[in-house]
Amino acid sequence: MDRRVFLSSAVAAALARPALLPLAASASVAPQRILVLGGTFFLGPALVDAAVEGGHTVTLFNRGVTNPDLFPHLQKLRGYRSADDQDLSALASRHFDVAVDVWPSDPTVVSTAAQFLKPRVHHYVYVSSIAAYDSREFEKPGLTEDAPMEPWDSGGRRYNRGKAESERRLRSIWPDRLTIVRPGPIKGTRDTTPDLFCWLMRAQDGGTHIGPGSGEDPVELVDAKDVARFLIRAIEHSLYGTFNLTGRTMTFRQFLDACNAATDSAARFEWIPQDFLRNHGLETDDRLKTFAGNFPLWRPAGSQPGLFQISSEKAFNAGWQTRAFAETALDCLLAFRSRDETLDWSDYLAPGREQEVL
Repeated sequence: MDRRVFLSSAVAAALARPALLPLAASASVAPQRILVLGGTFFLGPALVDAAVEGGHTVTLFNRGVTNPDLFPHLQKLRGYRSADDQDLSALASRHFDVAVDVWPSDPTVVSTAAQFLKPRVHHYVYVSSIAAYDSREFEKPGLTEDAPMEPWDSGGRRYNRGKAESERRLRSIWPDRLTIVRPGPIKGTRDTTPDLFCWLMRAQDGGTHIGPGSGEDPVELVDAKDVARFLIRAIEHSLYGTFNLTGRTMTFRQFLDACNAATDSAARFEWIPQDFLRNHGLETDDRLKTFAGNFPLWRPAGSQPGLFQISSEKAFNAGWQTRAFAETALDCLLAFRSRDETLDWSDYLAPGREQEVL
């Protein structure tokens, strides 16, 4: 099927779907005044949408630079957050029920805002990442929220160390009434990393493609809207503590079958052992990790097997529900195909090279 035809069909299908029920459907959930720090890039808009759907009052605090036209009817306060130039004065005389810090990984930026807002809000929420775990913990599956965190003085990536240190500082400032969520790879609406998109395009193109490994290697994805909805659930039900938000584990075979189903495709994936791929120079480039390369999102057997087998049971037990994969896939396709610069996207793994190896 032609890609543009598929996109038109996808849009029509999206418009035909029944509207999602508001999150705060129960009269027992009191509307809250929610301050969102950021709120206009990727996860932020999904959070704001979920909060508005739930009947809450939302105020945005940011620089007014990223997507400034979003949410024209919401209150917007301007300021700056950086280690060198921070201006939170617009919040000085304001009080909120909840503050949600969506994006930063600089511990100084995170902690100074939390300290400033402590007398002004009742509940503090921080979006961290599974990257905050000590990287050695990914050698085993079933990681839970009490696993060790990446040390601040380790030699790991600054983002990973920063998220972990931000969590530690927040706990010292907010010993209670603090919620921390740790999502895995976030996909869906406003996604800008071409990992899921790559596999959807291969499926949509049909034909025969390489399925890396045996098909039994695990993968976990989480929808941006699902993360947002858990955040609102935590706010509405005062869910304090730390929660992994990684969705359900799939085998890579299940993942590619789901990509086929989402694109109404009959593409065939030929499962090729890791050693064969390595011998032909196609094993995932370690520098690109899971976000790009020949086989994005694939973690070969023995390569941090726990990274895509993290437990989110605590969140599920708290009432979290996740969308169908097909909805995430549709949002991902719309996100990429609605941006002009991606219309000429080309696969990192050239089709000719792939067919050579096949």
